[in-house]
Amino acid sequence: MYPGSSGGGGFYPPDEVIPAQTSRNREAVLILSEYADCPYRATGQQAQYCGTGGGTTVWSDTFETNTGWTVNPSGTDTATLGQWQRGTAQATNSSGAKQLVPFAGSNDLVTGPLAGASAGDHDIDGGLTSVRSPAVTLPSSGTLSMSFAWYLAHGTNASSADFLRVSVVHAGGTTAVLTQAGAASNRNASWATATANLTPYAGQSIRILIEATDASGASLVEAAVDNVTITSA
Repeated sequence: MYPGSSGGGGFYPPDEVIPAQTSRNREAVLILSEYADCPYRATGQQAQYCGTGGGTTVWSDTFETNTGWTVNPSGTDTATLGQWQRGTAQATNSSGAKQLVPFAGSNDLVTGPLAGASAGDHDIDGGLTSVRSPAVTLPSSGTLSMSFAWYLAHGTNASSADFLRVSVVHAGGTTAVLTQAGAASNRNASWATATANLTPYAGQSIRILIEATDASGASLVEAAVDNVTITSA
């Protein structure tokens, strides 16, 4: 908060500094708003604490161990660098945070080499990279949902052709449950959480497909996913 003392005006800044202070706190306010319905989503514990009726975990992956995700499952990826990896991501900075340490634990699923001298050593280059989960058999009844943590970051040299997409591969095809497009502006990495309704796929064997791309030339694009959990209530 600014100013930090009653001598400096208390928490009532003068007019000329309000835009700067609002901008400085923007990301924190957005995260607070996103978690307002269930703060426990920040730690992946929404099923236990957020009124889901005592839901049970059907399947989860914190990426602390290798559970069988497949990189480039269709054999059509075009990325020359920055393919999805499971491991301990390193924090990088280029006009702000671009790669973050894992959301929780020691590992996550992240694009780019896990080590390098600069943010540009870690990001996607050359096109699309994809990774697919092992098969998950959903129960035939109950309200099914999936939650996960994610971020997409890029530099000002990105475009709307760049993206992060999370999809469910099911008996009827592939359905996107999260799509985040890039833009020709700086976007710093910031962990967020998302939820998706999987009830329409009850009783099916599904897979989770995660895709990210640097499709607009030599742009700085980073993405990560962590703490994927499917619950039944």
